[in-house]
Amino acid sequence: MQAFSVIRLLYITLAITLVSCSGYQKLLKDGTPQEKLEAAKKYYQKEDFVRSQMLLEELLGLYYGKPEREEIYYLYAYSYYGTSEFLLAGYHFNSFALTYTLSPKREEAAYMAAVCQFKKAMPIELDQTPTQSAISTLQTFINQYPNSKYVSECNDKIDILRGRILAKVYENAKLYHSLGYYNSAMVACENAVEDYPDMVNRDELSYLSVDAAYMYAKNSITKRQLERYTDARSRANNYLKEFGQEAEFSKEVNRIITKSNSAIAEINIVQEG
Repeated sequence: MQAFSVIRLLYITLAITLVSCSGYQKLLKDGTPQEKLEAAKKYYQKEDFVRSQMLLEELLGLYYGKPEREEIYYLYAYSYYGTSEFLLAGYHFNSFALTYTLSPKREEAAYMAAVCQFKKAMPIELDQTPTQSAISTLQTFINQYPNSKYVSECNDKIDILRGRILAKVYENAKLYHSLGYYNSAMVACENAVEDYPDMVNRDELSYLSVDAAYMYAKNSITKRQLERYTDARSRANNYLKEFGQEAEFSKEVNRIITKSNSAIAEINIVQEG
């Protein structure tokens, strides 16, 4: 009896679905613009964005040049957002803001275009160009609407994206060092510290720059070692000036100073001899 009830329920569900689909197809084929608009709104409210989107796409043409088109385009952009198609959603939100410049929804559309850029930003292990683009778009919105209720949310999103970029920069710099590309590691660490003063791991990257400089000198040809050991020692002294003797990596930095001094002394003896 229970199995029969389940099967019967499945048949009823299937029948309802077929009737529903049949009704939808009939609406697409024979419905009036007003019927289609009302149905599109109902589907949208039920978060059936795919069906709503198909109707709205047709309605954009049917209502071209009419006041209703503004609301249709607004919902159309959101229908793409509802299906997580952020590239198309962002395009249409931006297009809405440019088209309906006097609309009370323009600010919201501009914000949503920025949100779509935020949604497209990549994880730290991938290229961060979209992340930079998202930050730029969010900042542009803030500049354009400084008193907007969305400014706080934009700033929060910018902080998230900046954190992602800082993590990427940090990981790249460490990777160069761990792979033994000491010259590249020096440049990467130095650029990271200079370009991002709020870098969380600033002291570690500064230390890695010192260590990379020492290893670069150690592995250099003889005629370049004096210059490069001197540079390593200078970087080490700058580290101690900035972070002090109580810093996490100060012992290692002091060892590098000692080893660099010894190497420089030996080179000077050889040159004098």
